Amino acid sequence: MNKQKLPIEGRMPGPWEIHYYTKMGKINYFIKSITKKFHSKSNKERKSNDLNIKIINSSTGGDISQNTEIMHYLPDNSLTHEIIDYAKKGTPVIRLGDGSQPRVMITAGVHGNELPPQIAAIKIIKELKKTELNGTIYIIPFIAPRATAENTKLFNGENLNLVADLPESVTNNVFKYAQKQGIRSLGDFHSTFTHPAEDSVIYYTSINSASIAVFVNKKSNSRLLTHIINPGTLITVCNTNNIPTIICEAESPDGTASADSIEVARKQMKAFLEYQRILG
Repeated sequence: MNKQKLPIEGRMPGPWEIHYYTKMGKINYFIKSITKKFHSKSNKERKSNDLNIKIINSSTGGDISQNTEIMHYLPDNSLTHEIIDYAKKGTPVIRLGDGSQPRVMITAGVHGNELPPQIAAIKIIKELKKTELNGTIYIIPFIAPRATAENTKLFNGENLNLVADLPESVTNNVFKYAQKQGIRSLGDFHSTFTHPAEDSVIYYTSINSASIAVFVNKKSNSRLLTHIINPGTLITVCNTNNIPTIICEAESPDGTASADSIEVARKQMKAFLEYQRILG
C-alpha cells in the first residue's frame, strides 16, 4: 500500500446541511411508513436463503478462537465454527439468498476490538438462514480476522476506517467487492466507548443515506448523528460511488462485549434490513 498518503482530517457538515438531510430523512420515513403495505410480497415471491461463503482478501486471516472475549459470546454451533475456519484464510463474505436484487451488505470488524457487531453478525446469519428473503444479503462479520483474533483496533498498525480510499487497502477491497456485486445499500456496524459513546446511527450527507439512518434511528432507538466527512472512511467511499451507506454504533468498551450491546447491534442490523424490505 502507498504509505505516503496520510489520512485527511474530516469536515463537519454545516448546520443547514444537517437540518436539510435530517428533515429529508424524516420525510422519507413518513412516506415509507404509509406505503409499506403496498410493497409487501407473498411467500411465493420470496427468494431462497441459500448460504455460501467465500474469501475476498487472503491477507487478513486470523484465528478468531484466540480471542476468548468474543468466543464467550459467539454461538457454539457448526455454522460458527465453519465461519471461524474460513476467517483463518482471510476476510469471509457470507451470502444469503440467490443473488437477486435487492442486494445489500452488512459489514463488521473494521476495528477488530469492536466486538458486539461482529458477534451480532454471526447471530443474525444463523437467524436469516431460517428466514425467507426478498433479495440477497452479503455479510462480512470480520473484515480483518487477524485484528479480531488479537482483539486490537488496528490491522497491521493501520486504522482501516481511514484508508478505504486507498486502492490496496482492506476496506477499499470491501468497497470494490460491494461495487462488483451491485450492492444497493451497505450498513457498516461498529461499537463505541468514546465518541459518540452511545448507541447511534450515523448518516452521510445524502438523502438516501439519511433516509436509511432515520429509519434505523426510529426502529432501534439509536441516536441520529451526521458523519464527519473524511475521504478515507468506508461510508464516504461508498456514498460517493452510489452505494448509500450508514454507520451504526453500539455502546460498548473496546475489546469487550455484553448481551445488551450485542442485542443493540442485532436490532440495528434487523432495522437496516427491514428498511430494504428484504425481510418482507
